Amino acid sequence: MDAVKTVNLVKIYQDKGKTEALKGVNLLVRKGELFTLLGPNGAGKTTFLRIISTQLLPTSGEAYVLGFNVLDEYEDVRRHIAVVPQDVATYGNFTPWEYCYYFSLLRGMSKLKAKENSEKALKAVELWNLKDRACATLSGGEKKRAIIALALASDADVLMLDEPTSGLDAVTRRKVWAVLREMVEEGKTILLTTHIMEEAEMVSDRLAVIDRGRLIAQGTVEEIKGLTREKFRVIAEGDLKALEKLVSSSFSVSFGNRRIIYVDDGDEAVELVKKALKCGLKAEASPITLEDIFVRLIRGEYDDWKND
Repeated sequence: MDAVKTVNLVKIYQDKGKTEALKGVNLLVRKGELFTLLGPNGAGKTTFLRIISTQLLPTSGEAYVLGFNVLDEYEDVRRHIAVVPQDVATYGNFTPWEYCYYFSLLRGMSKLKAKENSEKALKAVELWNLKDRACATLSGGEKKRAIIALALASDADVLMLDEPTSGLDAVTRRKVWAVLREMVEEGKTILLTTHIMEEAEMVSDRLAVIDRGRLIAQGTVEEIKGLTREKFRVIAEGDLKALEKLVSSSFSVSFGNRRIIYVDDGDEAVELVKKALKCGLKAEASPITLEDIFVRLIRGEYDDWKND
């Protein structure tokens, strides 16, 4: 059984322009994997998450969570999911412990189980020493971690996290990544949305790229990277005029006095670095990144860059 499945999912907001937030999205999330929905702001990620978490009605199409239809069997869906919305705020007088413990009780958990899960969740996000502090006295990042701990303590089969690490510092963000990967290894399914390329690349088993309501690519990180012929990039800095004769046949982008040149293989990248250095430029080579692919896809340049 799949964890999440959508068939031709459409959502049209009936505003003045009748905004099409989702345009026939077909997506499959397997049980026991961390699946990332990657896209720019306004791509439709949050709309998708709200529909499959039974918070928003679709205009047309079908959506299922663990085989339950989100329209006809929404109560069954809700029993199996936990959701962390993008802009959720904490109640100032609640403590992290109260969030985890009492919300677990509301889900029908026994007191003993709720205590065990709450302790484990708060320690996982490193809030145990602050468990009895009112959320009003916590920092923004600590409040966000309290909400994440609430979802972790729920023991839900499917966690739906909408940009869970936005606003967190790099150290805390990586700690959250570690917790999410541990949960997947324990058999949980996690669907998260993000526009942070590093996050998608580091935590995902599989991912999908969505833009303006359309699903434009999906697969593992390596499969997404494999969409392109070029596998390496060279970053050069200095007098870019000296590079013109070296990169005339290569795709490249410039940022002031820096240029990224994309090439087919490692040998070509090394050779280009040598030539750039001889021209008095600073240069270094590295494998292509998920962000490189993402930008090309979102700009609609994929057709000019894909494998023959």
